[in-house]
Amino acid sequence: MKLPNLVIAGVVKAGTTSLYSYLSLHPDICCSTVKETCYFSYHRYGEWDPWYNDSKDPFEQYQNYFCHCEDQKYVMEATPGYFEGEMKVAQTIKNVLGDHVKIIIILREPVSRLISFFKYKKSRLELDKELSLVEYLQQCEALTPQERVKKENDKYWGIEGGFYANYLEDWLNVFGESVYISFFDELQNNPKLFLSKICAWLEIDNTVWESQDLTVENKSLNYKNKYLQELALWLNLKAERFWRANPGIKRSLRNFYYNLNNMPYQEEIKQQTFNYLQSLYQPYNQKLAAQLLAVNYTDLPQWLRF
Repeated sequence: MKLPNLVIAGVVKAGTTSLYSYLSLHPDICCSTVKETCYFSYHRYGEWDPWYNDSKDPFEQYQNYFCHCEDQKYVMEATPGYFEGEMKVAQTIKNVLGDHVKIIIILREPVSRLISFFKYKKSRLELDKELSLVEYLQQCEALTPQERVKKENDKYWGIEGGFYANYLEDWLNVFGESVYISFFDELQNNPKLFLSKICAWLEIDNTVWESQDLTVENKSLNYKNKYLQELALWLNLKAERFWRANPGIKRSLRNFYYNLNNMPYQEEIKQQTFNYLQSLYQPYNQKLAAQLLAVNYTDLPQWLRF
């Protein structure tokens, strides 16, 4: 039975769904039938993800996500929540999947990631549609560190999820050169070059996407009608295996739904709020830059140049 030797381990709202979808087009990569298997999330939260609620053997179910894979060079899954699982998750992945497993981590400027996460949780109906960003930040900061790490409070992980320096070192210590660190900036600006670099690291053909139209996946969009949104979320979850096997059908239906029920966010974020968040993240960004420079990552995005 096949098990992954390639894991997109982080971070949430940094383009992992798009990367997973693009890599699934490569003939040398076989992807899990659902994007986020969440198997190793147990070692972050101490409880199984709902995927495994009815399973007598979670590991057997995990294997089944890859039972269609044949002789591809890589078998891949993508659960960006693994990144904040620290040493427990990183070491368990290596223990279960073996020394040969490769890890991809995408980092995004933390203020823009936070805002995207906030909008995403609204689109998932986990936060009130009328909640302002300032009110959301207050709710996040009102939780104690012990409360923030609980799975039921994941929607309040917006601020904490940008403290990358608190988590990266564990992944580097466990996986060393088997970690590929990339940046959302490049994925957004030049996805084909971004993919070409990853393919060079994986030692596979990098010309697969030359004629492909690469669309953005998993956008955080506002909605007009809550009940239609609930239905769309339910269908997306229940039929994920079908959508993964038929991306063209999903793309067409998704575009139709966006035209029907989506609308832009109206909230204007004040400069004072931006300034506060930038000052909050600055020491963590400085520490992150030092961590990356120490392992010879010198081509850093603007937000990591000091």
